[in-house]
Amino acid sequence: MKSSILFRLLALAVVYWNTFFSVSIAAANNLNKTTKVDWSVAAQTDIEFIHSTLSGNHPGSVDTENRRFALWLEDGKTIALTNAKSATTQADYWRAVRAYTNGFRDGHIWFGINDAIHQWPGFLTRRLDDGRTQVVLTNQKLNVPLGSQLKSCDGIEPDELVQKMVNPFRWNADIPHEQNSASVYLFAPLANDKLRPRKCQFSFKERVFSQTLSWKSVSNQQLDSFLQKASGNVVPTLGLRQVDGVWFVSLPTFNFQDKQVDAINALLKKLETHSSRLQKAHWDVLDVRGNTGGNSGWGSQVARKLFGDSAVDRIEGKFNWTVDWRVSAQNAMSQRHWATIAKQNGQIEEARERNELADELEIALSQGQTYLRRNDSIHLPITDKEAQSPFKGQVFFLTDNNCASACLDFADIARRLPDVLHIGLPTSADAVYIDNTDVELPSGQGQLSYSMKAYRNRIRANNEWYEPKVRWPGGAMTDPALAFWVKNLKTKRQTATRTSNGIQK
Repeated sequence: MKSSILFRLLALAVVYWNTFFSVSIAAANNLNKTTKVDWSVAAQTDIEFIHSTLSGNHPGSVDTENRRFALWLEDGKTIALTNAKSATTQADYWRAVRAYTNGFRDGHIWFGINDAIHQWPGFLTRRLDDGRTQVVLTNQKLNVPLGSQLKSCDGIEPDELVQKMVNPFRWNADIPHEQNSASVYLFAPLANDKLRPRKCQFSFKERVFSQTLSWKSVSNQQLDSFLQKASGNVVPTLGLRQVDGVWFVSLPTFNFQDKQVDAINALLKKLETHSSRLQKAHWDVLDVRGNTGGNSGWGSQVARKLFGDSAVDRIEGKFNWTVDWRVSAQNAMSQRHWATIAKQNGQIEEARERNELADELEIALSQGQTYLRRNDSIHLPITDKEAQSPFKGQVFFLTDNNCASACLDFADIARRLPDVLHIGLPTSADAVYIDNTDVELPSGQGQLSYSMKAYRNRIRANNEWYEPKVRWPGGAMTDPALAFWVKNLKTKRQTATRTSNGIQK
């Protein structure tokens, strides 16, 4: 695949997140720890800056196809500034700014805070599908058994607590099925948050008991591990493996940089050498558990190794990748910045394309244009003959709620490959805005990442997710559980194949 295609298909958010948080850490280390911060002033200053930055540089602020964005840009700012006036702690600052950025319902708008210290009380809860809130992770030394049901904290019921402490900051309201997943953050506030619960009531095996909470600081790495366990997410290792007769092509990320590129290239080579075994197998699973994005070009290459160029060309050739770049001097400068980085990394073609784009943006700016339209659709040869699957057995496309950005680009392909059955959980979703850059906030307390272009004819609408054809019945999506499940799914292709092989009569 040509580099120009890779550049067009880049879902840059995840790649930039790494740069983004590296900058965050560096900035945090340079902060003067003895300087007292006026959190109200910091919040108001940063909210005004975010408003100005998005107004002048984000495609959504002038997007007639998404009026809500521009409305929230103004209305959300008013609400955020009101909340910022009473901020006295870092947690107050974070809530005021984060509620504003989260309110755009755009997963590629991201506010990251410097020098954040989180705390937890020794347990984490999650809201279940039946409406109960249950302890899903607990310190063994704590007298809060695993499976305990949270009844209330300080007289406030769990749903009200989540609405107060989590939803406005963690949950994209355009993706309703992710609300319960976000609820695991209820007992992971910033240090010394004055809204932290003090005493909670639980029930366990018909016994009701109370627990006074003792909040302890936890490192970001530890907290990430705790939240992962509490969410019930199972993230496999990149690779090809067989579990009880079922082949898994596990793709937990498409974000590969430096030496990580060797790992995905090794997998692509393995798919090529094992193609005959995979095509003869009864069950093959394209597994994207835990995949939140990266470079969607990798997903296209995986599909090509498994199904061949013509099958993927037939799908990608029908996609329309017309985009509108928001015209601004800052966005042109951002392109030159990323072009410099690409050149330093040896990505000469990408550097050239970014500099050319910067030239076009500057010309469009001089002409008073709001958008620079580019039609980057892939013109590939498409035959009228319907593509046939090279696989004898059933191929499954397995997703969890994490699948977003470049993972969704892969889903656009995988769901349209011949005889592939989408199973698992509904995917996440993303806005039509993409291709990110980031800026330091003027207070020095955090960073903002935002998109510079909008898809106009994407096959998925704004914040549209994919529903699987067959839903996972529940429980942890472990390899053994998944292998048992897919082997017992009744699919037309699987039944026909097994019958023709004389395995089932």
